[in-house]
Amino acid sequence: MLLKAYAKVNLFLDVIEKRVDNYHNILTLFQSIPLYDEMNIEFAEKEIFTSSPELKFSWNNNLIKKAIDTFKSLTEYSFNLKIHLNKKLPEGGGIGGGSADAAAVLRFLKVEYNISDNDIIEIGAKVGGDVPFLIFGGTAIAEGIGDKLTFLEPLKLNFEFNFPGIHISTPEMYNEIDKNWSKLTKFGNPMKLYEGLKERDYIKVKENTFNIFEQVVFPKYPKLKRIKENMDKNSIISLMSGSGSTIFSIQYI
Repeated sequence: MLLKAYAKVNLFLDVIEKRVDNYHNILTLFQSIPLYDEMNIEFAEKEIFTSSPELKFSWNNNLIKKAIDTFKSLTEYSFNLKIHLNKKLPEGGGIGGGSADAAAVLRFLKVEYNISDNDIIEIGAKVGGDVPFLIFGGTAIAEGIGDKLTFLEPLKLNFEFNFPGIHISTPEMYNEIDKNWSKLTKFGNPMKLYEGLKERDYIKVKENTFNIFEQVVFPKYPKLKRIKENMDKNSIISLMSGSGSTIFSIQYI
């Protein structure tokens, strides 16, 4: 079976607090984008994984492997998969490339084993914070670690993207947020942003578009700030996605 693993952007992203388990509660507005990896997947006698181009990290450190192992552990199903990944999405780009691949595998297993939405969200949350949303896609507000999802009528937006090729460590950026809580400013509201985009109220959109990670990423990577400023000149808004480094803009329709 050929699967498409669609990526996402965060139209709004705030970090609410650090949890006792060292994860972070977030508030975000997720939006699927028309960029994806392709994956051929089938059941097999033994586990086989190949990719083109060849990935830089080992199979045991791959989120696809983590998704399969987590699914097996929580459901007690026994199986092997043969997977070939055609990698198109940038790694470490803030658009959920690895998470999209893991989510596509879980979506496949959900159908094959008739897993409920709630159960597959629980499994996905143990794989990665973006994974529960990416299993379903569309448009949604997410809370908690990304596992509390409120799906909305999907937005239809016209995007432009800039992929600077800078790999940014998400754990490192969360650590920067933890160290700089008192210095960070916050504004905006994800539901008001969603309403503004639906209504084409561009003032409301500009007032509510926000990504807290820009405040810790841009000082370390000033090139990204310059890219955002340039993209902002001819668009409704421009923003960094996730913890970076992808910068996207929403164009007038």
